Amino acid sequence: MAGADDLCRSFLDLWFHFDPAAATRAGIPGQDERLGSFDADSIRLHVAALRSIAGAVEDLDVEDTDDEIDRTALLDHLRVLLFRFEHEHPWRRNPALWVRHACEALDGLLAREVPDAGTASALLARIRALPRFFTEARATLRRPPLLLVEVALAELEGLSTLILAARARFSAVWEALEDHGGKPVIEANEAIAHLREALRSEITADTGPGAAAIGEDEVDRRLHYEHASVHNSAEVWRAALRLALEVEQEVVALAATIDASRPWREVYERLQNGNGSADTMLPSVGAALGAARRFAESEGLDAASATPLVPIEATAYERVLEPAAFYRPAGTLTPAMVVVAGTERQVVPWLAVRLGVPGIHLHRVRSDGLSRPVRRHIAAASTPLGWSLYAAELMASLGYSAEPESRLAERVLFLRDAHLAVVDLGLHTRQFTPEDAVGHLTSHLPVDRRTAEADVRRIACFPVEACAAILGWRELIRLRDDVLAARGAGFTLDDFHDAVLAYGGLPVPLIRWGLGLDG
Repeated sequence: MAGADDLCRSFLDLWFHFDPAAATRAGIPGQDERLGSFDADSIRLHVAALRSIAGAVEDLDVEDTDDEIDRTALLDHLRVLLFRFEHEHPWRRNPALWVRHACEALDGLLAREVPDAGTASALLARIRALPRFFTEARATLRRPPLLLVEVALAELEGLSTLILAARARFSAVWEALEDHGGKPVIEANEAIAHLREALRSEITADTGPGAAAIGEDEVDRRLHYEHASVHNSAEVWRAALRLALEVEQEVVALAATIDASRPWREVYERLQNGNGSADTMLPSVGAALGAARRFAESEGLDAASATPLVPIEATAYERVLEPAAFYRPAGTLTPAMVVVAGTERQVVPWLAVRLGVPGIHLHRVRSDGLSRPVRRHIAAASTPLGWSLYAAELMASLGYSAEPESRLAERVLFLRDAHLAVVDLGLHTRQFTPEDAVGHLTSHLPVDRRTAEADVRRIACFPVEACAAILGWRELIRLRDDVLAARGAGFTLDDFHDAVLAYGGLPVPLIRWGLGLDG
């Protein structure tokens, strides 16, 4: 009888067939020439297959705690996906998912370190598939929220630039093919124009103030099944508000050590030396990634297993949702990357800690080395994102970048995380409209409206993710303290980190169960 690992492999085969752009990013062969099919019939078939795998996972006989933990993690992951497809109807309601899939399908091929004729051929096949893909989108979309329509329109511009980049790089190769690339590129650009016009004037948008929300019930389901949380959205909302207040008090105290005569925001803004553009920031980010790693190693934190990390400039479509920087894991044909859209220079050391070593990159590298497929591939966002916040707090406690100005930047960055969690819950439980969410961020943080709008767009597209980062951080801190209390003099950070990282991206409450602290 198949175990959780075998069923996990079956799920991954299914998922990479459903999402060939994700397969390309991961370096999975056989999907590079395809775009996904997200019409109603395809979704129905996919849901049926997911249900079949979920049923098999539910029926598994397990022999020990580790097997039960893996079975629970995989089953809950499948349940979250089924909830999304059957209750949130993402491909029917969110045009940005269609556009982003097309962008990622092209960008994943363009990002390869050594593009060859096979990459060129696959790119042309995907460009040729765009008209059919966007015809399906126009037929499938029903009353998408206005905010998500705006995201899709902005990302369409980025898709056009990717097509231009592909043509510039591979036109000579395409010309040598039997059916050269000129006509497919023209038809793809026409398909983009048709979808843009449909989103603007043919597909009726939902302009209701809560249209972009998934709703309180769905938030609660995600908290329970994706993140194994015993708390509901109302409890997590109150905790996020308290955390934002507590961190702001820390920020006020730190700012007063620099200039007690001015409000903290004014102190922080006077310290800013400008938002760097991505091309000018890349050397600074690269240097900061190296500095963070060297400091971690000097403090005895395990960093030797981490592979090199490459800073790159964000593409136009990525900037729609990300005004600063984010982590992109390695595939078999691409290195791990820090993707930089541009950010304030004083937070670069702390972004490097979070995104590099000992942060999310180290977590991902250690996860990739695990033998159990469930722990290698199934991840709740709360665990790697929570680990990145935990790593920054650990580095600060060890004295990394300890100047008052830098510590202020670190706390302001964490204050932003707390308020993003507030906005995430507020938007998706319909306590905030999108405009309320933008106003909350600009009134509580030293960010401009453009940055706040990008943050709100990302929160709308990735529900519960910003909240999950804070949730995972809290659970990791609590787990560390409880392990310390249980082990006393036998406690070491290295042992604790090894124990946590052995579970990969599984939710921290499941890790707690595995460490015998679930009571």
